[in-house]
Formats: sequence, structure tokens, C-alpha cells
Amino acid sequence: MNRARALRDRLGAWREAHADAARRSLARRLQAPVMSLISIAVLGFILALPAFLWVLLDNARALSAHVDHEPRIAVYLEAGESDALQEQARELERLADVGRVTAIPAERALEDYRADLADPALLDWMDGNPLPDTLDVVPQRSDPETVTRLETTLAERFPDATLVSDDEWVRQLNALYQLGTRVLTIVAGLLGLGALLVLALASASELRERREEITIARISGATHRFLRRPSLYGGIYGGLGGGLFAVLLLYLGTWQAREPLESAAGAFDIDYALRLPGPEVALGIITAAVLLGWAGARLGSGHALRDAP
Repeated sequence: MNRARALRDRLGAWREAHADAARRSLARRLQAPVMSLISIAVLGFILALPAFLWVLLDNARALSAHVDHEPRIAVYLEAGESDALQEQARELERLADVGRVTAIPAERALEDYRADLADPALLDWMDGNPLPDTLDVVPQRSDPETVTRLETTLAERFPDATLVSDDEWVRQLNALYQLGTRVLTIVAGLLGLGALLVLALASASELRERREEITIARISGATHRFLRRPSLYGGIYGGLGGGLFAVLLLYLGTWQAREPLESAAGAFDIDYALRLPGPEVALGIITAAVLLGWAGARLGSGHALRDAP
């Protein structure tokens, strides 16, 4: 019973100490609203830039999905019976890497070609059909690894056939997306490190301004943890404000980019609506901002308190 009461007393004291530190930190921020708003704006700008770039990159990838550019592998066979061609198509559809297979007999290919001509009589001079039977194979996935693996499988199954693949755009698109992701990661990392250092300097400067107060508090028995606690809450407040401001900037920037991007898509006859960032993106930005604020305050306050007399 005594142990439970002691635990409750300790939890109550811990809760009261944190509530007091939070109140003192908030009051200090409200006493200097201009500097607080400047810190929030700086953090918001730093976080909004990589978030906006990520939204544009994600929308560019989604926009590319609206274009009919599935990688295709054409397997040209010697003309034979249509029943055998259909059976070969059914066998290919059972493969793991195959999305769908379309069997195109030589007769149908010639009819389609004739229908596309302005003057079908141009083909009347031909005695036979020079076109081969074709298996139009669409891979299950459009990543380069799947396409390459499927090409190897088809070459082994049809050693005498001619394979023509139009997957070069897949490799190019994948390379561009990987490059964009890598550049975005580097930019986000550098900006995050810069924000961390700025917040650490701000926290250290704040504590150095309270040097006399800290000295008196230490004489009175204040611990290192007690002195640093208001700064940590200040970092959390600043991070929360910066995260909210970054989300606001992100939505405003995305909204401004919506019309020109949709107009560009319409110019290519693509019906596409810009995807606004979801709530999970906003939550991720705010969480990252709070963590940066807390980490910067911890780093700066720890250094300042070690140097304090």
C-alpha cells in the first residue's frame, strides 16, 4: 500500500514538474512573439521545400500511370494454325511474370493493317501474307527486372522466334524516378540537418541569456534535467508551430501548382487531377518538425548548460 502511494506521489510530482516547465516555456515564447514567429517560419520554410518536391515527384509518377505506355514484348512466330497460337498464349498466361497475352494471327494482323491504309487496294498486288503470327505479351509488372526476366524466359521457350521489346522507356522512367528520389533524400537530409543546427543555436542562445538565473537555480539545488526541461518544451512548441506552418505552405503551394499541371496534362489529352497531400503526409511533417525541435533544443541546451558556470 505504501509502495503504491509512493509511486502515485512520484508520478504526481513528475507530472506537475513537466506541467510547470511547459507553462514557463510557453510564457517565455509569448513574451517574445516576434522571435518565436520567426523561428516557426524558418522551420516551416525548411520543411515545406522537400515536402513540396516530394508531392510533385509523387504526382509525376501518378501522371505517368495515366499514359498508355505498358511495356510490351512481341513474339513473332512463323505463321501456323490459330488453334496452336491460342494454346501457346494460354500457356504463357500461366507464367508468374506475365500479365496478359494477346494472340494475333497473321490473317488478323494483315486485316488490321489493311484497314489502317487510306487505300486498301495497295495490298492487292501481294500473293501471300508476309506478316507472322504474333504473341503480344504484357509483363505483370513494369519494373526493369521483371521485363528482363520475362524476355529471358520467352527467348528460352521460343528459340526460333523473333522478340521485340519496347521496354526502354521503362528503364529510363525508373532511372529518372530513382534519381529524383535520391536527390530529394539528399536535399531533405541537408535541410533537416540545417534546421537541427539552427534550432540548437537558438536554444543555446536562449539559455546563455538566462545565465544568471541558471547560476542561482544551481546554487538552490536545481538539477541539469530541471534546467533543461523548459528548453525541451520550447523546442516542441517551436517544432509544432513550424510543422503546422509547413503543412499550410505545402497545401498552398500544391494548390497553386494544380491548374498549370492539369492544363499540361490536358494538352496531352490526359484526364488527370492533381493529388493533394493526404492527412498522413501532414502528420508526418508535423511529427518530423516536433522531433527536430526537440532534438535541436536538447542538443543546444545540453551544450549551453555544460558551459554555464
